[in-house]
Amino acid sequence: MTDDLPEGIVELAKAYIESHDGDDTTDDEIGVEENLEYWQEQVEEFEEGTPMYEMAVEERDNHRERYNKISEQDERRSELREELLTRASSEFAPQGDWMNETVISALTHAIIGQQRDRFLIGDYSLPGDADELSKREMVTVAKNIHAVAEDTVASNGSLDEVWEMMSTDKRYPITKILAEEKELVSSGDISAQLDDDETDNPGANLRYVLNSAEYYPYYREDGDWRLSLLGEFAWRTRGPDNVENDESSHDNEETDQQSSLDELDNGGDSDE
Repeated sequence: MTDDLPEGIVELAKAYIESHDGDDTTDDEIGVEENLEYWQEQVEEFEEGTPMYEMAVEERDNHRERYNKISEQDERRSELREELLTRASSEFAPQGDWMNETVISALTHAIIGQQRDRFLIGDYSLPGDADELSKREMVTVAKNIHAVAEDTVASNGSLDEVWEMMSTDKRYPITKILAEEKELVSSGDISAQLDDDETDNPGANLRYVLNSAEYYPYYREDGDWRLSLLGEFAWRTRGPDNVENDESSHDNEETDQQSSLDELDNGGDSDE
């Protein structure tokens, strides 16, 4: 770990957010790099000691200084982000400093590029539900954050199975609707947006995932649905361009799921 990185998680989160204050430097960096290359070419073309050579050297040095400053800022941001995600991948717990609003804002930004004021995981919204979690539920929440933080920083494929569940032929249209809506959506509203040949029971399909998956790509609140933090990350990194349309890859899973879906329809709580 770099020596000058903050030790406390709240201080680390503050430093991460502060490193992103102000305008995005991406366009500036591209422009400065182009100017640096241009003036370096002029330095090489003009005869040393001439007025044009001296001007080119001055411009090159100015742009080089600016480029180095932007590069240092980018490197600092990268270091802070990696440290934040690395700590979250093993140390996160739904309690204490991890429930601090600055930490939540920083960690959600590091994962999905947007600051949020809560973690959405399955049936849990944190920090609001943190004090009501049982110890088993704390384990579930912690493992979900560990997994998405680890996949974010290491791209280790730990969420590939989750994405497979999100992108079956029946479930992908539902996932797409939730990704586009970005807010809570009722099962009825989801059904209204689905084509006739797509699933007519989105609530049962989503409940199946929450009941059978170790990691939760969906969030449920009062019977309405949206993507969880983990689900948003999976969508951004694995879909829609990476979705496989080969129906045969999903046939076995959907056949195995049918009895479970029937049980949910007949005996489970309805979200519609």
